[in-house]
Amino acid sequence: MKRFRFLLIPLVLALIFPALAQSATKTIYVKTMTRLATLSDAEQVSGMLVNGKIIYLFGTVSGEQGTDGFVRTIDGEGATQWSLSLDTGADDIATTATRDTSGNIWVVGSTAKLVTNVSSPSASPSSSILNPDGVTLDPELPLRNDLTTVVIWKVSASGVLLATYISDLAHPVLVRAVTATSTGIALVGIISTVSGNAGFVLQSDFTGTFAKPLLIGKSDTEVNALAKKSNGSLVVLGSSTETISGKVLQGARDGIIASVSAKGKLTSLVRSSNSKSVRSWQSATNSLFFGGDAVLNGKIEAVVTKFSSAIVPTWTTRFSAKGPAFTFSISARSHVMAFSPIGAIKGVKGWKPSKDQVLALIFDGKGVLTGAYRATAIQTPIAMGYSRDLGLVVLGSGAIGVSIFHALPR
Repeated sequence: MKRFRFLLIPLVLALIFPALAQSATKTIYVKTMTRLATLSDAEQVSGMLVNGKIIYLFGTVSGEQGTDGFVRTIDGEGATQWSLSLDTGADDIATTATRDTSGNIWVVGSTAKLVTNVSSPSASPSSSILNPDGVTLDPELPLRNDLTTVVIWKVSASGVLLATYISDLAHPVLVRAVTATSTGIALVGIISTVSGNAGFVLQSDFTGTFAKPLLIGKSDTEVNALAKKSNGSLVVLGSSTETISGKVLQGARDGIIASVSAKGKLTSLVRSSNSKSVRSWQSATNSLFFGGDAVLNGKIEAVVTKFSSAIVPTWTTRFSAKGPAFTFSISARSHVMAFSPIGAIKGVKGWKPSKDQVLALIFDGKGVLTGAYRATAIQTPIAMGYSRDLGLVVLGSGAIGVSIFHALPR
């Protein structure tokens, strides 16, 4: 009986705790990525999208009249194919973007005021917000106070501005992520409240008709990323220090993962359970591969976790780093984390940690490491992409500015 009891213990532990992905089942040698382009200092690049031989860059530029959004494309040689200014007539910033199945680019950001020359009316302001936590909004925010309106620019694959849609939330907002769904556009970000910041979820159809925004949290919550599921629902993630939907704080700050129905209702919320640590989710893929960081006693770990469709962790891995891990899924069985490591990684050879280096690790669907690439001269990853023509593409910033690196997996 005692022997049976001891054999049972490892089995129970395996069922309770998600698998910790191994660094490698064999030695992996790091390959050096090729620099594709170094971008102009005049552009505040927020991110990129990759399709075929084309890279779509988007962000914000400053001029004499204020700030405007922009989107432009470069080819595999770094040459600009086309460039488009995104201007509502007021100060604008462009912070995130996505592609739909027709190839259109949806660039999203914030603008300083409502404009009249748009393709559809805006949604009602705060009076129509879905507010399950009883948030009291206040226009005095730690965010940029003039950017109170969400703006979406619809751009064709050839660089033609097709439409501009707006939703006035009447309070400063920062849009962090967006995805195209089967019925429209879904985006998430941060909105200010009388006591701090809340996360928000906003959805629109493809003609710019906005649903009521959903607020998550009251005073100290951020929503940084989202993933779409096949049933039309969303998974949104970020961090918080406050009680949400009856779920209380577990650490110094918890990473949060919330499920939102296709109708925009908060249906469930899961918190990290690391006692005393500061946790935050920063990125997500539609394959439910999430990335972020954990900070404890001043030490930072870049963390990635693969979740099942039921939002149950299946495997996770973490490394000492300067900041969070960013994620990208090449396919449902191939996932990439990019981060700035500060120490050696077991089983990964052919490199040394340095301050000007981002490492991209590729895992299979079970968390086994299958490849490793390094991008020199950049310190912080900004975005990733992949195509058969360009391979793995990493956008990042460093001492020389913002650069793009790529590598064709062999």
